[in-house]
Amino acid sequence: MKKLLIIGAAVACGAFLPMEAVADTTTAEHSEKPFAICSFNMRTYGADKGDLSWENRLPRVLKVIGDHRLDIIGAQELKENQVDHLREALGPKGYKMVGRGRLAEGKNEGVYIIYNAKRFDCTASDTFQLSETPDVWGSSSWNSAYPRTCVWVQLKDRETGKDFRFYNTHLDNESELARRKGMELVVGRINADVSAGMTAFLVGDFNSELESGNAIDYVRKSMKDTANLSVAPHKGPKNTFHDYSPSAFMLIDYIFVKGNVHVLSHATLDDMPDGKFPSDHFPVAATVTL
Repeated sequence: MKKLLIIGAAVACGAFLPMEAVADTTTAEHSEKPFAICSFNMRTYGADKGDLSWENRLPRVLKVIGDHRLDIIGAQELKENQVDHLREALGPKGYKMVGRGRLAEGKNEGVYIIYNAKRFDCTASDTFQLSETPDVWGSSSWNSAYPRTCVWVQLKDRETGKDFRFYNTHLDNESELARRKGMELVVGRINADVSAGMTAFLVGDFNSELESGNAIDYVRKSMKDTANLSVAPHKGPKNTFHDYSPSAFMLIDYIFVKGNVHVLSHATLDDMPDGKFPSDHFPVAATVTL
């Protein structure tokens, strides 16, 4: 296993405030220590200007995280300066980050996991490439337009003592072969976790909509979509990618799970702080118990 990269400011010990369900659907029957998980493509630095620049969107991103009390976030498309900004803003609130850039030296755009360290202890983590040589940093295969990675953490819930794993990835934007092969690699590792008794979540930007035989279809044959497991009806738009247009037009962001879990709510968070977009994707979130 590679040396772990854990980014985050040290935080003082303190009691964790009870979480409010994303869709406010937690009931007394299913209120045993729920937590909120999320997939959030935050749009990479330098892609937009003016009101849509990262500097202007960052406060909106932070407001979404705070308003929904998101405990674990799979973030995609982050560059080093964005990681620094999030660490500076979220570290004092008790969050830590795990991940790395997709290039060999660990720089450039990458996928990260942001977790509430007041509630969860990280006991293991790693980042691997979605390639035929997953342990070679910066490697790519299968006609992928860019090197792609997957990051995972193993977390212990201080409230319940339960352990689980959380995977986050961002599939290739051009090659369906790369998307499918990447998911075969990730799901293979998740199946090994579950065989060992570990519940595992997989979140990410899959860069394509569901079609027969594609990467999303492959995952759905092995894992459950939390949208379909939710006790409460889904809230918000069905689609997640809007590209700053008036309404979202593609469903490409998901939260999957395998193992023991109870899904209380599922939502596409179409928040518009001050009437403005936080990103070109709406995050998707679920409230769960183990």
